[in-house]
Amino acid sequence: MLNRIKKFFSPKRKDTSSVFYLANRIIELQTRVGELEKENRKLHDLIIETEINLKNAIDRIQPVIYNIHNAQNDT
Repeated sequence: MLNRIKKFFSPKRKDTSSVFYLANRIIELQTRVGELEKENRKLHDLIIETEINLKNAIDRIQPVIYNIHNAQNDT
């Protein structure tokens, strides 16, 4: 008798075999995939922007010019 009462008041287990449960889970996963794709695009754009800024910073660096002369050609 006590077992039946415990079973009656115990938290109900989700029925994972239900068609509605599976459909809701698919919708949740599709939503999550969409959010992850948006975040991935944002991160990709940030990486490209960082790469462009880095290339521009490297291009602005003035190269060191060494005045090296060959002693034989100076005469």
